[in-house]
Amino acid sequence: MNAVSMNNLWSYLQGLSLTASNRKWLAEKLIEPLEEKTATPPVLQTWEEALSDLDESEKEFERGDVISGDEFNVQCQALIDSFATR
Repeated sequence: MNAVSMNNLWSYLQGLSLTASNRKWLAEKLIEPLEEKTATPPVLQTWEEALSDLDESEKEFERGDVISGDEFNVQCQALIDSFATR
């Protein structure tokens, strides 16, 4: 992915209202080893599982379990910085 595409992706991510569980999932996906990615095919959700996840996300949002764009940026920068120190 080139720098322009990466910047566009970053801008897109900054615009999302992510719940705590969404942020955790994203962070885990970003740091998971490549061998896991190639060794295991993706698992598809059933319609019921997708609706259940959506319901849970809506409950988290109603509880206020979301962060601002600025907070998201700080957390993402910390994650990026953690890669630089490895």
